[in-house]
Amino acid sequence: MITIKSTLTAALLAVGLHAQLAAAPAKEEGPPTDPEHSRLVAARKATNALPEVMSAEQQAKADRTVTIKTYAEYKAARKRSTDSEAAYRKVFDASLAKVDEGAPAIQEKERAAFRERMLKARTSKKSGYPKSVAKADDDDDHEDDEPVSPTKASN
Repeated sequence: MITIKSTLTAALLAVGLHAQLAAAPAKEEGPPTDPEHSRLVAARKATNALPEVMSAEQQAKADRTVTIKTYAEYKAARKRSTDSEAAYRKVFDASLAKVDEGAPAIQEKERAAFRERMLKARTSKKSGYPKSVAKADDDDDHEDDEPVSPTKASN
């Protein structure tokens, strides 16, 4: 049964859709046909249709999916690792205080000294003054000295 309400609704919808279509910018036919571009588009389509290209594309998609999944697993494992490391440190610090009451103060002092050394190393690295060059210059004076590690001898 056609009612006034349904007729008005249909008319409003039609007018609303017509108004949206009228307000939409007219689509142009595109850029003028360029034979080189058309040739390139055709070559791309033909290349994508080749079996080896299709196979490589599917493999790339599969690898990307595996990468995303593996990265999500990595993030979860890293969070678990961080949480367990924090739990270990908490238990260790509490147990250290039980074993030796003065040990936590000594440990905090050593940690502060370590942070200070790392901060100095970082700032000297950022300032552009390489410590390794100065060390290498000092080593030239004592050529008959034994190398500290095999990696320094090979460099």
